[in-house]
Amino acid sequence: MKKQIPVSLQWGILHGINDWISGYLLMHFSLSNPGKESITALVLYVILAFGGQLPLGLLVDRWKTLKVFGQLSILLLMIATIFSIHFIFTAIIIAGIASAGIHVIGGTICLQQSENKLTPLGIFTAPGVAGLAFGGFCGMLSTEWILLPLSFIFLLFWHINKKGWPVYIKKNHPLSNLPGAHDLAMILILLLMTVRSFIFDMINQFSVQMEYGLIILGLSAFLGKIIGAVIADKIGWKNWLYISLPLAFFFCEIGRNNIWALGFGVACLQSSVPLTLQMMYTALPEYPATSAAMSLGTVIALAGLPIYSLPEIHGAFAQSKEYYYSLVIVLFVLIAFLFWMYFKKNHQQVTES
Repeated sequence: MKKQIPVSLQWGILHGINDWISGYLLMHFSLSNPGKESITALVLYVILAFGGQLPLGLLVDRWKTLKVFGQLSILLLMIATIFSIHFIFTAIIIAGIASAGIHVIGGTICLQQSENKLTPLGIFTAPGVAGLAFGGFCGMLSTEWILLPLSFIFLLFWHINKKGWPVYIKKNHPLSNLPGAHDLAMILILLLMTVRSFIFDMINQFSVQMEYGLIILGLSAFLGKIIGAVIADKIGWKNWLYISLPLAFFFCEIGRNNIWALGFGVACLQSSVPLTLQMMYTALPEYPATSAAMSLGTVIALAGLPIYSLPEIHGAFAQSKEYYYSLVIVLFVLIAFLFWMYFKKNHQQVTES
């Protein structure tokens, strides 16, 4: 496992820089373009960065190559940083596409080299929310500052190419530690309750009323993913889920007016992200990129479903509400269909073997 930590670390750093740039671009654009323009930019970014992961994951699993998609994603991120100086809206669109690729390729590489350990997955996923929060916090800085993360991206790109891109690995049989139906049902109920509380507080409370709320939450998510992954490797993923998710639900509920309680709840909630990534790969071992996309993109899109009903978004799409609602419905029907198809195919393969 020790030899895999540098791989997870370099992709974790790239993940954090990617999300920092995304948070910075969205905040910087919203400060200079308040109202419908900023909401439109946010919605388009979410569709590309999170909704775009699933089709990209399907393509990667079909073509079974990591180098081409990985290089293209990093190059797009560098292009987005350059465009942001004069064409920030275009940069947000390009950054959304790049973000989808970095999440899928980085998640796939770390999954295939983690040797069924959660700590490397925690190292990869941890910098994401923290980077997004710090990027948003730095949104008031001038665009010239974005050249600093650009230099880090260039160095990481050079380092990854020098070490060589890993070969796509396809496992033919599922692992033996799949959760049972009862475990899945309980985990799903706890997760849905917790996500509801988290989204409510995220939108209605701390993000607008607490000056450093985003920073505290970003740090909480960062620590929760790493510490939770380490603990889960020590005591078992099932034991940790049954401890962390009830704690997350409780502290997110009592944290409506207490940022520290909310931060602890978010840390417990975010500690389940590496576990979700590993369990999805366990269920779909032949589709590592799709597993990464579902865990890091599709789940977030589904958890953020209440956001689509915000009045501000309705105002931004006032001229085309029918198309907007149709797009949202078609998107989630497609996601549900793909979930069903993949699990059905995987179940048939397990039965035949």
